[in-house]
Amino acid sequence: MNQQARDVILYELNEVPWDVVDIYVENRPGSHLAALLAEGQSLTTVHEDREELQGLQPWRTWPTLHSSTYSHNSFDLGQDPTTFRGDPIWTVAENAGLSVGIFGPMQSWPAREFRHGGFYVPDTFSQDAVAYPVAVQRFQAFNLAMTGENGFSPNAALHPKTLAGTGLSLLRQGLTPRSIATIGTHLVKERRDPRNKAFRSAMQAPLGFDLYWALHRRHRPRLSVFFTNHVAGMMHRFWGDGMPGYTDRYEYSPDDVYGEFIVAAMDIADRQLGRIRRFIARNPRSMLVLSASMGQGPVEVVKSDDTCLVLDDHTKLVAGLNAAATGLGLAMYPMLSLVFGSEADAKAATGPLESVSVDGGGPLFARVRVEGRTVTFGTDYAVEAGSDPVLRFRPVGADQESTARASDLGFAPHSRVGGVNTGYHIPEGILLAAGAGVRPDPSRKEVDVLDVAPSLLANVLGVEPGPSMEGIPTLFG
Repeated sequence: MNQQARDVILYELNEVPWDVVDIYVENRPGSHLAALLAEGQSLTTVHEDREELQGLQPWRTWPTLHSSTYSHNSFDLGQDPTTFRGDPIWTVAENAGLSVGIFGPMQSWPAREFRHGGFYVPDTFSQDAVAYPVAVQRFQAFNLAMTGENGFSPNAALHPKTLAGTGLSLLRQGLTPRSIATIGTHLVKERRDPRNKAFRSAMQAPLGFDLYWALHRRHRPRLSVFFTNHVAGMMHRFWGDGMPGYTDRYEYSPDDVYGEFIVAAMDIADRQLGRIRRFIARNPRSMLVLSASMGQGPVEVVKSDDTCLVLDDHTKLVAGLNAAATGLGLAMYPMLSLVFGSEADAKAATGPLESVSVDGGGPLFARVRVEGRTVTFGTDYAVEAGSDPVLRFRPVGADQESTARASDLGFAPHSRVGGVNTGYHIPEGILLAAGAGVRPDPSRKEVDVLDVAPSLLANVLGVEPGPSMEGIPTLFG
């Protein structure tokens, strides 16, 4: 076969390590994933970032894989995209004249129309709902609303009219009866046992994949990318409940309901992989690459109190600090992002943000960083449920310190469904290839994450890697 005539579907299963794959296959020996392990090539990506404090975060590791460089300057969700450097794989493919379709890869906002055909649906932390084709924008708006309303904990009420309107739109665009049944069953479970609300974020995956798959089959792009975070969220929160050996290593009381979530999330991914496998069987010049830019592993619970100060109304914080922010960017807890009209306004706000502290305690914000017109920062401050502590801060242009209740600055204490994290990031991810030109290889040998994008470009798509790419095209040849 001409190795440079292949098309590729890149299925990005965020943060899933081989440990979870093995447990899943043990529980589901007849799964599509088990078949892929038998017929495909299994490798282990290794992410070695030089940014020690920020290295193992998905908003850095995926740009590293996509652009084949650690110098991409992506540090946080909600960051001004004009500050990113390097060209992601889809831009290189487009510049070479190929059709491209992407659905949700991290740090892919803002959307644009690809010049040679395809589709562009950016990630669920985008700052607007623009997507191509235009018909998918209603779904993207719903996706962004779900991300914003359930960013800290999936407790937000579901709005029947919004669900119905989005559902009708999705039915016209490819929503399957299987996904409808999956979501309906889950909503019933939520009513019977509120603990199941912690699985709600996983329900975005069936909706998103149905729409992605309809777009893929319609446009048949040479490079097709789908990203899903639904398993990663379950691993972070429920590794201790669902993964063997955790309670032997750490003092922890697992929950039987939460203990089912990792395998249930992998079931969703497996059904999607099955649809891709059937497509590849009918299209002998296509291959599947299942990838994670890093993985997860067990971590000890460092605090038992899951009640934190959460920013509910950023306009109160902006007003209290006398800052000039124009909006709040979507980010992943505990990170926040404020968007400003200019870089000068963003820089002026960093000092006041760093000055905010809890009276009698420490600073409220950490990792304050300005990039272009955005300031990103983290808040992970545990408080007692129902408390409203006094905050001290120095507003923009002020000579003296001010004080206010946390509620006056837009904060309120919230507890998360499911408690605290028991899983966290590790440098090793998975890389599983199957289909056209791929020989079985169960070795799981380690490969540099920088080599993935140039290998897909040069050895699969027949495209010269981008000039800023640092990896070597040694894979999939």
